[in-house]
Amino acid sequence: MNQLICALFVILAACGGDSTEGYVDCSGSSCVCPSSGDCAVDCSSACDLQCAGSGFCDFICGDDCLVACTGSGACLVDVGDDSSVACPGSGGCDVACHGDCTVACPGSGECIVRCDVGAICNLTSCSGSTNTCPNGVTVCGGPCP
Repeated sequence: MNQLICALFVILAACGGDSTEGYVDCSGSSCVCPSSGDCAVDCSSACDLQCAGSGFCDFICGDDCLVACTGSGACLVDVGDDSSVACPGSGGCDVACHGDCTVACPGSGECIVRCDVGAICNLTSCSGSTNTCPNGVTVCGGPCP
């Protein structure tokens, strides 16, 4: 029982001390959702998160985060100020920026960037056409939501 509690503490402390769920490998402030299975990571700040497999990834992170959605699974990403998100995979990304952020979308999936009022969101490396939508939303490779 003590080993289970210690293992749970290591997982919870690994990515900013908030929480992880599903199939997640964490080391320090870095977490990777591996080859298959859905995952969720809630990280307070300055984390490095990667969705590498075919499962759905749900990432919540504070300021100064690095997020990469490199697999074929879809990514739902919520980041704070001075964060960077890369979506080179095929699963697509839906990114909410609550501060200045950079989102690169060279992958084949649709990429949606939702920018809070007053924030500066830079969408770079769009592999398709870019659509500017109402309410601070920009879409790469798809129609407005």
